[in-house]
Amino acid sequence: MTLLFYENIAPITFAQHGTMRLRTPLDYGFAGGANAVPLTLSEIPLAAPWYPIAFSREPRPRPLAILGLREGENLFVDSKGRWREGAYVPIYVRRFPFVLGQEGELITLCIENRPEVLSETAGKPLFDGDRPSALLESAMTFCRSAQAAERATIPFVEQLLELDLLESRTAVVEVPEGAKVSLSGFLTIDESRFRGLSDEVFLDLRRRGWLAAIYAQMQAALNWGRLADRLGDRQAA
Repeated sequence: MTLLFYENIAPITFAQHGTMRLRTPLDYGFAGGANAVPLTLSEIPLAAPWYPIAFSREPRPRPLAILGLREGENLFVDSKGRWREGAYVPIYVRRFPFVLGQEGELITLCIENRPEVLSETAGKPLFDGDRPSALLESAMTFCRSAQAAERATIPFVEQLLELDLLESRTAVVEVPEGAKVSLSGFLTIDESRFRGLSDEVFLDLRRRGWLAAIYAQMQAALNWGRLADRLGDRQAA
């Protein structure tokens, strides 16, 4: 499988990982080059106070938290791997280095298998004797919850597509020094189309509990300017 942040995913087994430990605490340096990460439906209102929120351009769009205005730059992770204090950290980021793998009906907990993550001497053990440790049990629970949240997002996005509410956009923002930066290749909810929905469709969106996410995504457009300010601060540092 190919996923953002992951380079060498391996199913966790006692034979391969029985003596391994997870380096703790892991910093967020692994996310320092990501200018966007996926969000789930339930996260959109939580992320909206901090990030512009958009949808990816692909056959099945995904909600995204926009973290930077330039390729390879996350403005919320500093040079020491620290996420901006107080800012919401998306589930996709928090589950690292774990992720679920699936072959047929078998679901397996996997881990990013590299020296920056795993050690034979330092950190928390993956196994307690020959049984999964509390760390692995917690990771499995979290990853299952993340997977359920991702699945709950699919019908929401499908409905936005069906109602033709997603519009291609390009964000052009001005950093404090006067230079302009543009970011394209994403979709957002078209407010005029949304306001033009029939009462019946609007009430159906309310019944499904999706209005909070829709309003939050539109409101998050205010964060483009704040993101430009963060870029200006970084350039001035």
